[in-house]
Amino acid sequence: MCRIDFLGTGLCPSGKKHGYLAYWPQGRMELVKHLNEGRIKPTEKLLEIANSCSLCGICDKQCNFTTQLRPEKVARAIKEYVNNLDKSEIQTVPEDDILRGLREIVGEEWATNDPNIIVSYTMSIIPPDSELKYYITMPENTEQVSKIIKFANKHNIPFLARSGGTTCSVTASYVLVKAFSLDHGIVIDLLRLKKLEIHPESSTATVGAGITTFELQNAAYTHKLRALAAEAGAHYCSNIATTGIISTWGNNYGGFADNFVDVTQVDEKGIITKHSDIGILNPYSAETGFANVTMTPSKIITEAIVKLHPIFDDEAAVFVPFTHLKDALSMLLKLGKRDVGLSLAVLSAKYLAEFLSPTFQISRDFEDICKNYLKLNWVVSVIGTKDDIKIVEEMTEYTMDQSLLKSLILGAPRFSTLKDSEFLRILSEEDDPLKSLFAGPMRKHLEKSLDPSPEQVAKVYDPDLQDFFKKVYSKPEMTDVVWLHAFRILPTRMLRQRMFSGPGGSIWSGDMDHILKWIQMFADVGDKYQLEHSLGFITPLDHGNFVYMEYDYFFDHNDPELGHKISKTFIETMEQSYVMGKVITLLDYLFKGMYRKEHVLYPLPEGISKDDQVVFRQLLESVLGGEETW
Repeated sequence: MCRIDFLGTGLCPSGKKHGYLAYWPQGRMELVKHLNEGRIKPTEKLLEIANSCSLCGICDKQCNFTTQLRPEKVARAIKEYVNNLDKSEIQTVPEDDILRGLREIVGEEWATNDPNIIVSYTMSIIPPDSELKYYITMPENTEQVSKIIKFANKHNIPFLARSGGTTCSVTASYVLVKAFSLDHGIVIDLLRLKKLEIHPESSTATVGAGITTFELQNAAYTHKLRALAAEAGAHYCSNIATTGIISTWGNNYGGFADNFVDVTQVDEKGIITKHSDIGILNPYSAETGFANVTMTPSKIITEAIVKLHPIFDDEAAVFVPFTHLKDALSMLLKLGKRDVGLSLAVLSAKYLAEFLSPTFQISRDFEDICKNYLKLNWVVSVIGTKDDIKIVEEMTEYTMDQSLLKSLILGAPRFSTLKDSEFLRILSEEDDPLKSLFAGPMRKHLEKSLDPSPEQVAKVYDPDLQDFFKKVYSKPEMTDVVWLHAFRILPTRMLRQRMFSGPGGSIWSGDMDHILKWIQMFADVGDKYQLEHSLGFITPLDHGNFVYMEYDYFFDHNDPELGHKISKTFIETMEQSYVMGKVITLLDYLFKGMYRKEHVLYPLPEGISKDDQVVFRQLLESVLGGEETW
């Protein structure tokens, strides 16, 4: 998130100028960690990294909004470390013919073999215990990517492209470390491929591989158009390649190859092709089934022409609260099959609390109130036109409208303090607390007691940041649930001070019991390994024919034992999903986003046999690097 301007602060000047991860806040954290562990020695580049930081504080504001962390102290630590260095401690990194060859392609400053820069790519593409035998390159266009690959092949050097790193960052250091990472060779960082053109007349956009969802959405919104929303910081072309962009807008906007008109790609030989080329083999073909799982794409998408969708003047948000998942799921499927709403999802109380709460502790108290006092365990989230909202309101006795949701965003701190109040105790004794609260006079008392305002929510931040966050929460978009959904800002809070693994996949929507059984399996596995866990979200796909489900396991990423448990849950839930049958798992989605949904989803496979389970285990051992890794 430190590489997108989602709060209007501007971007980190150092990162914007120099590009490499080491110059951005996220990369500086890895740099400090490796210096502290003695895994790298200071070089001239370290001096440049330290001196390039102006201590402007942008990183503190951005990171504090999502994680409550203050990364500026990391930058200060690097400066202090550098200032205390003796010149004799600074090492020179020798050039070689490979580095010189790469610089001839991308330019002198855009290829390096400096360990102080390389370490910043740890966790998302470089294994934690690597010997750092890498070259980092930052090409500017498709032709340079092609030349790098041809150069790598000529010298028999492995390579792997990196976009935002967000797909890999969650589990790559644990269960998928062997599958996603590069143990040596050339890392092709695609950040500089920043082409972005909006074509209002055709409702499309040309997007380079370095463009994030936020940047695309921002540009599209100026033309009253919207892109299919993925994670705000994720690179859009990479999302097309990895999962086809799974989103709560997918039932209406489509998935997989529905998202793009054309792509430019470079294959493993460095050959540039487009989907629109005459004579190209079927670009949408796919080998389905668990025996054809791949963790890395065979081609690098450098540019795509993607579809955009109209924004309507009467769009609004409404949440419908539920106590029981089956009831929430029933409403979701009715809406999905009728194409009601632009964005549809069932969200757990944990998701709702995380999104709306400015701090981790407030989110804990918020969730506790929802579950233990209000019996609010699920909400159906609907973004739609005035007609969509009218249909939803006619289907239920009570809803949470935009006004109430705004009050909860600005009043979350006060809401969390009601946890042991007499008001909630009385409310919890009602037969239907949700009805009493949202369809009766108590709602007015609730909203009044929240005292919602930018000033109140800003008080939970550090004193020196309160004025800034007062201004942030005064912006209309920061309490506009439609905008927040479209730009995917609030979901980043799911990662504050911890990580989560989110396995899942698609399942046919016609068998409610099968869906509930599948979800219960994930919960049982979480209990087995004593992990904090929760259903994340469920959203319909393909006009309600399928639903996509994400189930989340939370863990401290600095605890190796918990990382090992996460690895086991990932494998076990995938295996049990295959045994259940009529499920497409996350493994089946990865790097099949350029295929037609018809190839991937139709027909859903039956459960695998005992013999197939043996093959599945063998496949995992070959892909993931041996049972000891998971």
